[in-house]
Amino acid sequence: MAVASVAPVIWGVATGHMDIAEWITLTAEGICWVELRGGAGLRMRVLVGGTLLTFFFALLGSITGTSIWLSMVCMLFVGFLSSLFKNLGDRGSGLAICAYVMFIICNAYPVKTLHSLEMRSLYILIGGVWTILVGLAASAFVPEQEPYRRSIAMILKSIASLIDTVSKGWDGNGVRSGLREIYTKEKDVRASIDSSIHFFESMAYQVTHDKGKEYNLAHTRKATSLIAAHVIAISEELDSIKLPAITNATRLKLYALHKALQQTVERLAEYVLSLKPEEELLLNSRIERLRKIIKLLNDHLFEEDASNRTTIFRVIQLTERSIKLVESCVNNMKQLGEEQPIYRSYSLIKTLYILHPKHLLHNIRILFDMNTNTARYALRTALAATLAMFIFKWFNIDHGYWLPFTVIIIIQPYFGATFTKAIDRTLGTVLGGIAGGLLLRLPTALHVKEIFMFICAVLMVYYLRKKYSVAAFFITVSLVLLFAVESELSWTILFSRLFCTITGALLGIVAGFALLPTWDKKYLPRYLAESIYHNYEYFKVTFFPDEQQTALPWTKYKRLAETGNSNAFDSFNRFLQEPSGRKKSFSLFFQLITYNVRLTRELNSIHLEIENNTAGNTAKEPDAEQQALINECLYWFNKSVIMLQKINPAQETTMLAVGEILHSPFVLTQHQYNYLNKMLIDLKSMHQDLQELILTVDTIMESSTVPA
Repeated sequence: MAVASVAPVIWGVATGHMDIAEWITLTAEGICWVELRGGAGLRMRVLVGGTLLTFFFALLGSITGTSIWLSMVCMLFVGFLSSLFKNLGDRGSGLAICAYVMFIICNAYPVKTLHSLEMRSLYILIGGVWTILVGLAASAFVPEQEPYRRSIAMILKSIASLIDTVSKGWDGNGVRSGLREIYTKEKDVRASIDSSIHFFESMAYQVTHDKGKEYNLAHTRKATSLIAAHVIAISEELDSIKLPAITNATRLKLYALHKALQQTVERLAEYVLSLKPEEELLLNSRIERLRKIIKLLNDHLFEEDASNRTTIFRVIQLTERSIKLVESCVNNMKQLGEEQPIYRSYSLIKTLYILHPKHLLHNIRILFDMNTNTARYALRTALAATLAMFIFKWFNIDHGYWLPFTVIIIIQPYFGATFTKAIDRTLGTVLGGIAGGLLLRLPTALHVKEIFMFICAVLMVYYLRKKYSVAAFFITVSLVLLFAVESELSWTILFSRLFCTITGALLGIVAGFALLPTWDKKYLPRYLAESIYHNYEYFKVTFFPDEQQTALPWTKYKRLAETGNSNAFDSFNRFLQEPSGRKKSFSLFFQLITYNVRLTRELNSIHLEIENNTAGNTAKEPDAEQQALINECLYWFNKSVIMLQKINPAQETTMLAVGEILHSPFVLTQHQYNYLNKMLIDLKSMHQDLQELILTVDTIMESSTVPA
């Protein structure tokens, strides 16, 4: 972003062609918002796709800008399409910016002659080609598999943060983390894994050994997800221990165990990213330290009572398994061998294949996935942006293109997110305008404008996902400086931007509230029902898999269950931000979400035992007592699943009757038996709360229906 956008400005100042440089810079900034994540092929496709979108919508805006009615019709189309780009995930938001920024700016400065259109098209094309060259140059010398390894390192970083949260309170300072806090960090791990899968789609079970590096990386990513599952299992085990019930020495050793595991995972992240021998040496030292702490903890187990001793021994066992997974990751990384830079890894044919039409058709199918939420959000954004365009054009507001631009940016699929983004953008714009104005009072000879444009270009990208209000601050400073490079900044422009930002924010909030709103009081029951059913499917594939399910890895069902829990949890959090006076009725939803989170964790722990089973008895059938417990869990699961259509009529279910089942395909270990007993308690509690929820669901829904 910094190089692609500032270099044309420097060229424009040096040559006196600032009017040309502004269009090149604007094009470069629009395309640079598309994140260059993923492999070389994906990077090339998004750069070319961003350039084509920028070029097309710049022409559309330039041609229609002289007519208010054509502008409104095209704004309706652009607003709808750019909202659909969210279907493409992280890279979709950047591609949307390529579309609506160039349309709105070019529409505000339309061309009136064919020659002017040709020249503007040339400048935009130059800006696009320049940005592609900068993007390729930034990637050309990157090792071929580094983007994949970086995504795995991000998973490990999120796991380290999870361990840090789990360890709170064990040192005697502060209180232990609650379920909500731990689950939020667990969701961050899930989001990191999903992001890696989004950009590097092949799963471990889909990649054969002959795929070489891709095989090693896919299995390393799977190992990191299993490390996270072990950390959560450790957290669940320690949750049963009361701090006053163990000695101070044992408590401090458990804290040291957590911190050593956290440091081991952090060092693994550094090693996976860099593959440096010195990082491997540091990692090995952390592993040795972790093993020493395990030995010390084992030596002190006799000081604890029997129940706590069993739990602590289980924690030690899970930690030792985590060490094996860490060592597995290291071995996979060693097998990668020497990596070539990207530019040496692609032949001419392979490079041309990157732009194969099949990739375009695949993305178009994803783009036009018109589910209810997406369609309502896209239409809401399009209508609000069209109204903003009308106000700008009808009243001929100076620099009024910021009005529809603000509306599109702040409107989110849900009201709470829209309101938060409106506040952040307004605050960042006000402070950024003040800061930019103060910077312009410094002496011109210091070249403050050009220096701070570069700094702002870096920082606005850095803070975009971390803190939007800070990103908006640097975006505003950057725009103020860009306008001031060619001529003195008029305070009228600052006031116009502030007015348009506030007005656009208000329009976005009103649209989110009154125009085809999406309220989670309607959608929360659906997400909850899906969460319960995904856990039910996970339970069935664990104990009663059919032939088709046996062919798929258990981690697939684990991911579906965790995603269902995450969707329900996010929906509940969004509901808390909605303007409603009936939130007390939804306390049951939080309890039910909590049960589902625990059910998934217990099933994960059961599968971790299967993965680490060394007794060779997985083909034997459980005894009568074990099978009776499994059947009882199925019975209570069935009772809950039967009720799902009462809270979500669209929920489709396929149940397994207790009287029609075969025996479970494996014998339960003692740990699995304990997890299953915990599961039975959660299933009974969940059924009781579901009954209570159904009694109040008509009141909760307020006579509205849940969309299919």
